[in-house]
Amino acid sequence: MELIFKIPVLLILVFIVFSLGQGMFYLAKDDGEEDKTRVVRALTVRIVLSLTLFGLLMLGHFTGLLQPHGV
Repeated sequence: MELIFKIPVLLILVFIVFSLGQGMFYLAKDDGEEDKTRVVRALTVRIVLSLTLFGLLMLGHFTGLLQPHGV
């Protein structure tokens, strides 16, 4: 895998973990119904990032940047 392809994949993974932690923090900290939008927003960001990562990995596979290997 080329370095130019590895860096965005790693950055997206870091942002996914950060967003998941942010959602967990907001879920534990916020009280009441009006504050639940921060939890939903953090988890929505995580889902969008996960779909973006999946699309990026599929693009890498179809363009030949990612090659499967037999184990």
